[in-house]
Amino acid sequence: MMYRVHVVLRAPNFALIGGILLGGVLGLCGGLQGADLLAEEPTVYKVEEDWEVVVNEPDPSNNSPQITFFASPSHLSERTYFQLQLNYHAADHYSSGGFHVASVTDDQIVDEARSKTRKNLATQNDVIRWTSVMAVIDNRALFAVRDGHGREWGSFGGPDYLVRMVPSPVSDLSLYRYQQSMDSVDIGFGKNRVSRITLKAVRLFYTNGHVAIAAVDQSL
Repeated sequence: MMYRVHVVLRAPNFALIGGILLGGVLGLCGGLQGADLLAEEPTVYKVEEDWEVVVNEPDPSNNSPQITFFASPSHLSERTYFQLQLNYHAADHYSSGGFHVASVTDDQIVDEARSKTRKNLATQNDVIRWTSVMAVIDNRALFAVRDGHGREWGSFGGPDYLVRMVPSPVSDLSLYRYQQSMDSVDIGFGKNRVSRITLKAVRLFYTNGHVAIAAVDQSL
């Protein structure tokens, strides 16, 4: 049986975490640790991945397609990762439609959130876009989905879909690799119904305020 811990984010930490992950180009200067971080060697504290999926002819009667995306704070570890399931949620009790986000360690779900919409994808040539955000704060990795939009689901994402990992020795995202995110995309069902999956852009945010573009328009 999977062990699940639902983490409740409370003020003022929620405001800080939510601002860092869900805001725009936001540095840590205004955060609780800004002065200390800026005094050190700049490191990557946040990564944003802009994704686009084009579904040519979904089959709502079979809940197809079903796609899973993964993001890891370190390409050297396969034990700890974040997961985004599109158009389904595979768990003890399978459910279709919408999306599901989770943090996973040693095959155990640590934190998770299920979308309010449970619609199965049903619109032909639907273009689904969103931004996956990962950050490390106080040696705790976090993940969120924001700025999502598709014709079937409308707008989705935001603070309700922010999940946290248990504390770990990982202090930054210097070992993140966008190629790992691309290589791990899994179309578990209905691959023929997906026209294209594209990593539109990857942005690396440094503690000194610098933002670097790591990749643009990388298709699977």
